[in-house]
Amino acid sequence: MCLCVLQTLASVCQGIQHITSALPYAEASTHTRQLFWGTVCATWLLTFVRQRGRRNFSIVDRVWPLFPVVLAAQWVYESRDSLFAAHEGAACAAQCKAIVGVVLVTVWGLRLCYNSVRRGDYNVGAEDYRWVHVRASIDRILPRCSAVRWAVWELFNIVFVSGFQLALLYLIAVPLHMLVRYPGVVARGTGNMAADKWSCAEVSLAALMAALLVLEAVADQQMYEFRQRKQQNKLTRAEAQAGFVHTGLWRYSRHPNVLCEQAFWAVLCVFCSMATGTDLGSFDNVYLLAGPVLLIALMWASVQLTESISRAKYPMYRAYMMQTSRLIPWKPWSNAQVINQAHAKL
Repeated sequence: MCLCVLQTLASVCQGIQHITSALPYAEASTHTRQLFWGTVCATWLLTFVRQRGRRNFSIVDRVWPLFPVVLAAQWVYESRDSLFAAHEGAACAAQCKAIVGVVLVTVWGLRLCYNSVRRGDYNVGAEDYRWVHVRASIDRILPRCSAVRWAVWELFNIVFVSGFQLALLYLIAVPLHMLVRYPGVVARGTGNMAADKWSCAEVSLAALMAALLVLEAVADQQMYEFRQRKQQNKLTRAEAQAGFVHTGLWRYSRHPNVLCEQAFWAVLCVFCSMATGTDLGSFDNVYLLAGPVLLIALMWASVQLTESISRAKYPMYRAYMMQTSRLIPWKPWSNAQVINQAHAKL
């Protein structure tokens, strides 16, 4: 059985590598492929290392903030000759846009890593609380045969937990790869030579990405401060009654940090495409949208799970859901509006 699983995984890996090498601008160097598959295997194998007496499936959660930054560093190193050479005109503008993209992704990763460190996510044995519910849900549908359970879990572990999530991180970073390579394309005279300065749209997108990073940091800070006050029994009466954060940005969106994360990578994709003159409407370039689309789908499922847990844990969370938008910030409904809506559905 183990041999069959390994053979299947090898075939999948070869197929993905073949597809990746055929995509324009997305072809991965040998070092990038080694980095990707080495990280997939390492995160999978590390789940076998017991922490505090049990296996830990949150290894990828610890890699999540850092993997796009490492990829960006790898691509910058590979393109260092064209990226840091003295250029003029369109090539110089392409250099500036590439550097801005790399800096924004690096800030995203380091800020998210800092937030994970202070929450204790990198502590030995630390695991996302949702894994308890995921394991329980999967165990309920699996047969009682221990060999089958082990095989299904390991297949789920390497295909989804390690493989899919790291592939997703690679896909959301692919537009940056295209952007980092572009100064060399322009310098060789094969790019858009007329784009010798920033357009208003490109400036606006870069500013929007910076704003999204700030808003995500503010949302995470508000959540962190709430948890600190909760641990220290310093919550206000309203906060203590609710048991969850519902003020600040969380008053207008139930998941403002998730919204900002999704929007950041979607805007980055548009920014990179615009800066390189890539038509996202072309079928040949549709792969650039795969990362943001899959990220939205994954986070939507994650939010669904999070809210199901919160509804069961906090009696007032259902009222919070009726008053506050899930993602898109909106003015909270009043109690009267919630009551009227409930009567309308009867």
